[in-house]
Amino acid sequence: MPRKRSRSRRTFDEESSDDDETLILAAAQIVENISNEKGRHGGSVNGHRVIHRDRQGGHDRLYQDYMAENPTYGLEIFHPRLLSFNIE
Repeated sequence: MPRKRSRSRRTFDEESSDDDETLILAAAQIVENISNEKGRHGGSVNGHRVIHRDRQGGHDRLYQDYMAENPTYGLEIFHPRLLSFNIE
């Protein structure tokens, strides 16, 4: 047989339930506010100095130095174990 709760107990339970709902709604509001904020990083920085580094030229030099058909630095300058591999 279910026990009846006292009036004070029912009031306490209802108040704590209201408090729980208030906390949940407050937490949801905080999460929504944070997710809607614009991040600090989002584009160019005024006054930022740009350094052009010729990335394509660097790639071309690396390819020519090590991977081209006639590389600048061939297998003979690498570790002797590499010479034992049959690389074609």
